Amino acid sequence: MTTTGNSGGGAGAGASLMGAVILPVAAALRLRGEDPISLLADVGIDAAKVANPEWRIAEADWRRLLQHCVEVTGEEDFGLLAARQLQPQVLRSLGLAWLASDTVYDGLRRMIRFNQLLTTASRLHLEEDDTTVRVFSEATTELGAAVPAEVDYGLAVIVRMCRLTLGEYLAPVTVQMTRPAPLEPHPWEYQFAAPVSFDQPVNCLCWSRGDIEEPLVTGDPELARVNDEQSQAYLDGFLSPSTSREVVGKIIERLPDGPPSQRQIADALHVSNRTLQRKLKEEGTSFMDLLQDTRLQLAQKYLRSPGRSVVETAYLLGFSEPSTFSRAFKRWTGQAPADYREDVASR
Repeated sequence: MTTTGNSGGGAGAGASLMGAVILPVAAALRLRGEDPISLLADVGIDAAKVANPEWRIAEADWRRLLQHCVEVTGEEDFGLLAARQLQPQVLRSLGLAWLASDTVYDGLRRMIRFNQLLTTASRLHLEEDDTTVRVFSEATTELGAAVPAEVDYGLAVIVRMCRLTLGEYLAPVTVQMTRPAPLEPHPWEYQFAAPVSFDQPVNCLCWSRGDIEEPLVTGDPELARVNDEQSQAYLDGFLSPSTSREVVGKIIERLPDGPPSQRQIADALHVSNRTLQRKLKEEGTSFMDLLQDTRLQLAQKYLRSPGRSVVETAYLLGFSEPSTFSRAFKRWTGQAPADYREDVASR
């Protein structure tokens, strides 16, 4: 038997997840007629932060959110519902690389390799023999065992990605879960399409090697390589935080209230204005460059969303008037916001 795994990463209160993981949760809440922004606020999470691709959600907040969703909807299997809403792009470069993998087995190995990109709160490792491949997930934080909905969501997301690449008929051989047995286990057995055991000492998905080593018609080694490089770059940056990254995060938090000043950001980072300026210079940038680049990237992201108007985009980016935003956007890109949106829609 051979074993493959990752190092697990951050523990305790510092453990975090990629912020985009809340998007499937928000979609599931909308399906149940709930307002996701309100529910996120209930547990102290600002929904606007998800616009920042660098933002990560604290593990403790993630657990509170999932527990709150179960309580509000009254659905014990809410974690499974949320996992069904996942689309590969939520996982960014990792999701795209998975879709371009030669086999589901290769996709699973990518998930293990870049697991810290998704979460530092748990560790994935793989054990395999001639006929089976087992994927284990274990909590690595001082917060203790994962809450039931977190276990459901985590394992169901892995199965969801496997099925998105090979088809809905793909199913694990067995599923083991540390969560307590639910009152009605049918939703779990239905979603995994496999025997599910609860109250187990480990979380484990057991796959038939033959099933997951079937070649995928979508396999594209070059595309997978490019996205692997992006995942590694993100991971390297996350494990070695930069001042620029912190500044961008603070800018995004404050933009809806108007463009923040360098001094405001310095105060938020608990450094002097001069120190912040020096650190950014050492990284080859400046506060004004970061402010403009952040507004431009967010503007392009918002304008690609059909449900968000130019007026709303202007106010989210801290512009007092839509006309001021339109002039700035044309100065940055050479196009008016409406023209940019039409070009994107026609591609």
